[in-house]
Amino acid sequence: MLALEELDLASYGEDVTIYDRARLLDTQRISFGNHVIIDDFVLLQGGAGLAIGNYVHVASFVSLTGGGLCRIGHFAAIATGTRLLTGTDLADGSGLVGPQIPGEFRSVTRLGLEVSDFAFLGANCIVLPGVTIGEGAVAGSGSLVLQDLEPWTINVGAPTRVLKRRPRDLLLEHARALGYTPDP
Repeated sequence: MLALEELDLASYGEDVTIYDRARLLDTQRISFGNHVIIDDFVLLQGGAGLAIGNYVHVASFVSLTGGGLCRIGHFAAIATGTRLLTGTDLADGSGLVGPQIPGEFRSVTRLGLEVSDFAFLGANCIVLPGVTIGEGAVAGSGSLVLQDLEPWTINVGAPTRVLKRRPRDLLLEHARALGYTPDP
């Protein structure tokens, strides 16, 4: 496991485990809450800022990149292979693409993204910049998330569509037993 005090993190709470083969970039802009696990082979880019809440698991082979702002809420889970993009080059002809191109010749958007409290992203999802995964929302394995997901919905497909609603009360009851209090 990586030694947290050597990573130059913005902040971190108690019981944070980051495995040796995880890669963190721009660490001074990354903060972790309590009870967080970051598996091996995860890439986290601090970008404009990355805040990860309490009781969060980021599974192996997840990447979070793009240079934009990102928030991952409390009790969120991100399954293996998921790609979270906080920014991207625009391929609309307004500029050349790629990090090797000087900034004045590129056209980049950094819209950030949010994974709200209690959200779950299944294996191999792709979430594009500017998206908010609503509280308690689920994106099923292999989903392509192009737009915001409504709270407490289960979404599948490429692009995603709502499959059904997810029960809220039981999950909140369990979280309250662990000390969770929702923001006003």
